[in-house]
Amino acid sequence: MTEKQLKSRLRLSHRWIGGAAALLILVTGASGILLQHPSWLGGSANAPGSVAADPLDEDRLLRGTHWGVEQSDDGGQTWRELPMLTPPTDVFRIVFAPDDPLLVVALGRDALVGSRDGGRVWGAISLGPAAEAPAPKYLDLAVGSLNRLHLLTDRGLLSSRDGGQTWTWTGSQPDPGSRDWRQWVHDLHTGHLLGSLGRRVVEGGALALLFLTLTGVVLFRRNGKVYRR
Repeated sequence: MTEKQLKSRLRLSHRWIGGAAALLILVTGASGILLQHPSWLGGSANAPGSVAADPLDEDRLLRGTHWGVEQSDDGGQTWRELPMLTPPTDVFRIVFAPDDPLLVVALGRDALVGSRDGGRVWGAISLGPAAEAPAPKYLDLAVGSLNRLHLLTDRGLLSSRDGGQTWTWTGSQPDPGSRDWRQWVHDLHTGHLLGSLGRRVVEGGALALLFLTLTGVVLFRRNGKVYRR
């Protein structure tokens, strides 16, 4: 292969990868800005999926929505979204512990979050080794006495005796079986379908940007061009 052919192929690769990376950067940047300003998108179908009453305050309610958890301090007349680092989506269950009202747990479609101060500060609850691939699909949640949590999944029942710090399977686990198309699309979008390859996709994007930078420098040096104002 001659130097001219090599340069031509290098230019072609640079253009194609540059175009794909530019599109990805544009989509990521635009969606990131829109997520920071949701009002620009107009009204959204953020329909509530659950509601729970604070045992210590009759006027305080929590409700799960598509984008997280909202709180009302006036019996449900007005609502405000509770800030969370990683809010769960499609929250369909919120439960206060019966013997410790300061412990409240919210279950979303793909995440479990909890609070130990009655719902002011929230944090993600990890299932640890129990959530190893294939990741279970959450179905329901119950909070018992002595901070015991019971999480029903499509793979069986997970139980925790320490408020969600450690989990163990209760009984036998059924076979994962087939999933519907929605679950497949969700797992593909979140990277769960790819397993460990999810991180490699991100690393591949970083390598693509590095490749574009290096090939840009090489092409600049080979062409011998000097840009002036």
